[in-house]
Amino acid sequence: MDTDSFGSCLRRAREQRKLTLKEVAGATKIPRATLELIEAGNLDELPADVFVRGFIRSYARLVGADEAEPLHEFERALNARRDAERAIFSTPVAPEAVPAAVPSVASAPIEDDGAIPRRGGLGLAVFVIILLLIATITLSLLLRRPPPSGEGLSDATFRSQIESASPRAKLVEGVDRAAI
Repeated sequence: MDTDSFGSCLRRAREQRKLTLKEVAGATKIPRATLELIEAGNLDELPADVFVRGFIRSYARLVGADEAEPLHEFERALNARRDAERAIFSTPVAPEAVPAAVPSVASAPIEDDGAIPRRGGLGLAVFVIILLLIATITLSLLLRRPPPSGEGLSDATFRSQIESASPRAKLVEGVDRAAI
C-alpha cells in the first residue's frame, strides 16, 4: 500500500513545470500546509475527503497532470485506511488480554445503594402537576361566577347601579324608590 503515491505524482508534475508550492498555493487558493500534506500523502491530517478531492483536481489542472490518476490513487489510499481500521475494530479481544487489576463486571457484587435514580418519581410529579392544574382551573371558574340573582346586593349598590345605568333615574329622584 503506497499511501503517498497520489501526492508524489502531483509533486513530480509540479517539479517538471518548475513551480514552487507557494506559486501553486497562490494560483489554487489551497493553503500551502495542505499542499504539503497532499504531497506527503498524510491522510490523517488532511481535511475532509470531499475537500481533498477538490484540492487534488485543482492541483492537477494547474500542473497539467491528468486528475484521474491522483484521484484514483487517493481513493485507493482511503480504502486501504478504511480496511485497516475495520480489521482493527473487528479483531476480537482475548479475555487474557484484560489486565488483572481491572475487576470484571460479572465478578463484582451488585450493590443497591440508591445511586441509580428511580423513574417512579417522574410519574408522581406528572400526577401532581395535573392535579394542581385541575384545582387552579376549578377555583378560577368558581371565583369568576357572579352570585345568584339578588344575593349580596345592598341597597346602596342597587342605587348606584340604577343611577349609572339610566339617565331617567335622575328624573325619578322625587319618586318613591320602591316603585321603581
